[in-house]
Amino acid sequence: MMTSEELTRRLSNLAGEFNVAGASAALWHDGRVTRAVTGTANAHTGAPVLPHTLFAAGSVTKVFTASLAMTLVEDGLLELGAPVRAYLPEFTAEQPDRAAAITVRMLLNHSSGLAGDYMPDLAPGDDVLERLMRELATLPVTGVPGERWSYSNMGMGTLGRLIEVITGESYDTALRTRIIRPLGLNATSDAEELLLRSVAVGHTVNPASGNLSPVSRLRAWPENGPAGSRLWLDIDALIDFGRMHLDGTTSQGHRLLSPEALHEMRTPQFDSFWGCFPMYANYGLGWALVQAGDDPVLVHGGANLGMHSVLYVLPTQKAVLAVLTNSTTGFNLYSALCERLMNECFDISSPAPTYLPEPAVEVDEEQYTGVYRSPNGEVTVDVRDGQLHLRTVPSPSLTTWDRLNGRPTAEVQALPLICTDAERRRFSMDLGSSAGFAAVQFFNPAADGRPAMIRVGTLYERT
Repeated sequence: MMTSEELTRRLSNLAGEFNVAGASAALWHDGRVTRAVTGTANAHTGAPVLPHTLFAAGSVTKVFTASLAMTLVEDGLLELGAPVRAYLPEFTAEQPDRAAAITVRMLLNHSSGLAGDYMPDLAPGDDVLERLMRELATLPVTGVPGERWSYSNMGMGTLGRLIEVITGESYDTALRTRIIRPLGLNATSDAEELLLRSVAVGHTVNPASGNLSPVSRLRAWPENGPAGSRLWLDIDALIDFGRMHLDGTTSQGHRLLSPEALHEMRTPQFDSFWGCFPMYANYGLGWALVQAGDDPVLVHGGANLGMHSVLYVLPTQKAVLAVLTNSTTGFNLYSALCERLMNECFDISSPAPTYLPEPAVEVDEEQYTGVYRSPNGEVTVDVRDGQLHLRTVPSPSLTTWDRLNGRPTAEVQALPLICTDAERRRFSMDLGSSAGFAAVQFFNPAADGRPAMIRVGTLYERT
């Protein structure tokens, strides 16, 4: 078992390497825990990161929301196969027939087709998710619900509203009642409670100078609470939540989830996961999967304004690994630390993305050209200098996300596509310089061979 001194040394070295203001990490293995903290919670005040300092959970919150929903399944109040409209009769979208086909399971496994990153930044309040449903009624559902994976913050927002209707409580209250309090977590989604605790603020990192600056807003987008915008916790809270997913019980032996529910959440949901989520093999209910099968490895990362977090759960090895950071470069830190620890301690490596542009094959390029749209933005595919190119224009809300995280507005460029599998319409997109390659796949060809959809991280539909 690694010592706290060794973990602290590694965490501190990586924080220096990647210019991360502050971080907290812990490894729990078969009854023993090793913790480490480093750096400052706020570069302006110099306040140190403490073991009980709260960080933003980011999208790790999605596993909390999924777990909360599964407690309702356990109580017979919610059915995974039921349509969302069975609980939210007014639920609809730009295409009412597609909205009617969305089930609870589709919200949990990200196959609903609901918007990935719609962030209207609604006014806070206990009715914010009810108001979000009215916003979603004007947005499209991308593709056929249940057919393909496409990461959806709005799917989690819808699940949060569904939880409110079933429990008769606000989402935050239900999360506190059913998850946070039973597990005894130092965690909160209440902004006033943050004032009473040691709290890390997010930091942006200037890519040219390396200078750290606290973000201009501590929190934003209250409608995204169930997806990851509101929950804050310390490293022990993240570890204890992960431990519950080993056997379904709290540290006091109180059962929250049955073995059957845990198995359901760990079960791969998709026959093909190529190009969906780099470094992960598949997706369950709430969890991404590094490994599936008899020796599963569960994971979820998260980001908030100037923050990055990650949680790994290894049920067979009885281990939990968690990292919290408060800088835009925190992803680099936790990726390096976790990959090394997972390999050294448990002989586990993340799947290597197979997106290299070889072998290159010829295709009828004109079949793929066109404009594809989703609430995430617009994708244009055309032929330039005899080669397919792809150009993505993000939505205004994603541009705002980049601005609040200190990222300069990047020039929108058309990037070359190279087909590597004509039968499955798979392409490799050259990101340039040392950035590597990304996966692009086209789907649902019409009689003339022209595909109706494209996946570039998320799904877009031909206009």
